[in-house]
Amino acid sequence: MADTKLQDGESAEGAAHNVAAAGRKVLEESYDNLREYGEKSLSYAGHLTDDLLEFVKREPLIAVGAAFLLGYVTAQVLRRLPS
Repeated sequence: MADTKLQDGESAEGAAHNVAAAGRKVLEESYDNLREYGEKSLSYAGHLTDDLLEFVKREPLIAVGAAFLLGYVTAQVLRRLPS
């Protein structure tokens, strides 16, 4: 009987180690995927910023008008929000 309990304990310990190893693997893969997603997002934001800067240099009057319009719309929306 004691031998059976020892085997059950060893079996449970082995199962716990397997679950922990699987959890570590999933966490490592998730971390790698999140890091890759973050790097892609930063790259995209960098390209978007470069494109926006190029547009502002080419069409400064339109850029100022768009900034004014965006600020005006934002102010109107914020004015209508309850305090």
